[in-house]
Amino acid sequence: MKRTLLTGMESTPAIGLLLAQLCLPILAASVEPKSGSIEGRITFSGTPPPSTVLTHDGASQAVLYVGPSGGLRYAVVYRPNASRTATPVPPPVTLNQRGFIFEPQVIAVRAGQTVRFTNEDPANHNVRAQDSSPANTFSLNTASGARGPFVHQFAPTPPGEALELSCDIHPWMAAWVYVFEHDQFAATSEDGTFRIGGVPPGRHRIAVRQPAGPLARDVAVDVRAGETTRLDVAFSSSDVGMPAR
Repeated sequence: MKRTLLTGMESTPAIGLLLAQLCLPILAASVEPKSGSIEGRITFSGTPPPSTVLTHDGASQAVLYVGPSGGLRYAVVYRPNASRTATPVPPPVTLNQRGFIFEPQVIAVRAGQTVRFTNEDPANHNVRAQDSSPANTFSLNTASGARGPFVHQFAPTPPGEALELSCDIHPWMAAWVYVFEHDQFAATSEDGTFRIGGVPPGRHRIAVRQPAGPLARDVAVDVRAGETTRLDVAFSSSDVGMPAR
């Protein structure tokens, strides 16, 4: 009777195949998406609030920035119940004083993220913030020709509340800052679109806020891992100044 002796070299392919079969479920689990995303568009229809007339050169500032196709700019979309995020803080953002208004009108940042203030007007300005938190109470002299940089890192604001910024010299100037301890938020672009990534699967309450209107809406959405959930929210003139619904 002839006996076949399996050597280590001859058995290597078989062992390798066995190991590959054992590892496939682990590899599949490791690449399976664990989160989804939410994207959509915020719109406004009807007559927006009248613009604020400025005392400088008769210019005016819009209360709501509505695009030609109805897209609402400077709305903030976020998950009110999101957990604190350990991801790195994003790069600095700039809030400019130009044309005797703040640009952008509304910003959303992470706690500890640097906000840089600039003045492009041939006039003196300052930036004042008043809040119950000492970390969010300050006044920066951004006078024309003053040396910067003028920067601040904000502490978190209560969910749904925005910190208002003003200029003591030009009282019509106003901007708002939302400060989050997580990354589940987005500010709408010029056409009203937004996207929030890394959302855990499940049903979530999503809040939409525009503090200048003010406008507020709360919506429930279902998110699946590896998929994008569409969320479109339409405001109208009858929603201005009304509580969230």
